[in-house]
Amino acid sequence: MLKTSGFRIGWHTFGLALILLGLCPGIGAADSAKDNWIKALLQQLKASRRYPLQATDQGGSAKVVFQIDRAGRLLSAALTESTGDPALDQEALAMVERAQPFPPPPPDLPDSDLTLLLPVVFAPRRTSELDHTRPNHRIAQQARLNGVCRSC
Repeated sequence: MLKTSGFRIGWHTFGLALILLGLCPGIGAADSAKDNWIKALLQQLKASRRYPLQATDQGGSAKVVFQIDRAGRLLSAALTESTGDPALDQEALAMVERAQPFPPPPPDLPDSDLTLLLPVVFAPRRTSELDHTRPNHRIAQQARLNGVCRSC
């Protein structure tokens, strides 16, 4: 599973797509307006993801329900499932806020489908390989430098 910026990509994206597909019945054609809109939503949400520095390294998953209007403006957002970490919960909501304005939905999409459920997975954050708190940090750093700079 690919990991970027503290988030797991794979089932997370697939889960969001399934939820959005479930809310938008009739999506079947690969290049339909609804499908393209969902892809644009996913890209915009992915681009606004961050892992807050003040959060614990344990990660977690949250669910955010949000509603947009026909112009793509965010009307409301609420946390429906907590990660157990207030910083990660706030980030899940902030991610949706940062992602707006969203692409306007296709005209044939019913208004009832403009309320979306977003699962947000924060993968456990790994500490740096060269952690300054470890006693062997200098030895590991010197070994890397020697491996890169033969006669530095």
